[in-house]
Amino acid sequence: MLSTLVDLLGNFYVSNDLPNFEAIARSIHAAVPGDQVSLQFLGLAYYRTGRVKDAIRIFDRVVRRRKPTHELERRQGPRDDSATAACYREATRHCPELAQAWYDLGMVLQDLGKYEQAIPAYRSALIAQPKFPQALLAMGRAALHVDDLTAAEDGFSHLRALQPNNDEAYRGLGQIYRKRRDFATARACFVRVRMLRKGIDNLANHRCSKKQVTR
Repeated sequence: MLSTLVDLLGNFYVSNDLPNFEAIARSIHAAVPGDQVSLQFLGLAYYRTGRVKDAIRIFDRVVRRRKPTHELERRQGPRDDSATAACYREATRHCPELAQAWYDLGMVLQDLGKYEQAIPAYRSALIAQPKFPQALLAMGRAALHVDDLTAAEDGFSHLRALQPNNDEAYRGLGQIYRKRRDFATARACFVRVRMLRKGIDNLANHRCSKKQVTR
């Protein structure tokens, strides 16, 4: 049943059917008392339907919990077979619809200034869809904002691996190395940014020139 509910959750979200998305989140929370995934998505539903104060109340409630949902998969030792852990595994299985919901949750939390909560939301999006450049970039930026340089490097370095010519990946890495006072490596990253942006500008100019010639 839980798997079916989570499927519906993702499908309703990408269809922008927010009333049913909210209803499914409530159903999951009723089925798994203490679950934080459903609470966070309920907050997302509140925010996207204009109930910002209610959304903030939900997100603050999640923060007060001792065991953040995103830590469930990191725990050492035997596999956690609790209902809350099962819910998190279902909500982060490989699925682009769920990844989008987690990513949007991270963006909402970031808009509210809750950067530390946004980071695990982006991580969850990346579990559901590892090759998700927008989530990698957003995680890097959010982590950099709160000086979580390890998480920031994780986001920007994976983005660079996925998109070797992404200037924002190099810019983020440059900022990280500068904070670590590794100025030589930071400078190399910023030089790379300028080269990539100059290349993009040259390509755009070349295309404009071709259009003018053919007229």
